[in-house]
Amino acid sequence: MPINTRELMEAVGTLTDQHNMRVTLKSSLKGAAICGSCSFIGGVLGGPVGLAVGGTIGAVSAGYMSRGKFRPVSHIIMHDLSHREQEKLKNHIVAAVADIHPTDLAMLLPLITGNMAVQKAILSTVVSFITNDMGMQIID
Repeated sequence: MPINTRELMEAVGTLTDQHNMRVTLKSSLKGAAICGSCSFIGGVLGGPVGLAVGGTIGAVSAGYMSRGKFRPVSHIIMHDLSHREQEKLKNHIVAAVADIHPTDLAMLLPLITGNMAVQKAILSTVVSFITNDMGMQIID
C-alpha cells in the first residue's frame, strides 16, 4: 500500500513539534536593522548612555514588531505547503529513508517514533526542503 501523504505530513509535523522547530518569516534581518539603527542614533545623540538607551529601545521595538512572525514548522507543512509541495517533501523523505524500504505508512510510523537515525534523516530532509525549496529560515 502506498504511503499516504497527509498522514506522513502529520507524523513529520509531530516530529518537528517535538524538536520545537520554528520558521522565521524574514523578520530577523529587519529586527537587527531596527536595533542597530536605534543604537546608532542613541550613541550619536547621547554618547555611551544614549548608546545603551538606544540599544534597549531598539531591542524592545524589534521584539515587539517580530511578535507572531515565528511559526512552527508543523504549521508550515500542514497549512502553507500546496499539495504538490507536500508530495515533493514526501518524495524527499521517502528517498532519505530508502535504506529501510518503507512500503507503507504502517511500517514507517514506528521507525519515525522509535529510531533516532530515521528521525535525524527526516529532520535534515525537512530542514533542507524548507530552507532550499521554500526559501525560509529554520530556528531552533
